[in-house]
Amino acid sequence: MEVNEIKIEIRKHHVTPGIQVLDLVIDADGEKIKVHTQHKDTDRAFQQFVKDAIALGKTLSTAPIE
Repeated sequence: MEVNEIKIEIRKHHVTPGIQVLDLVIDADGEKIKVHTQHKDTDRAFQQFVKDAIALGKTLSTAPIE
């Protein structure tokens, strides 16, 4: 099976001061997953998630084409 496209979106909502409200949407290989999360601004897990997402984006954008 060939996968031609993977879409990952993180949508930030501004609802409550001090709270990050996010929709995480992944659309790949015929599957669509949507998860709604809430985190305090100081939540370390949220901060690590953002760092990991940035690292993944950088890795994918600089990966050599085979």
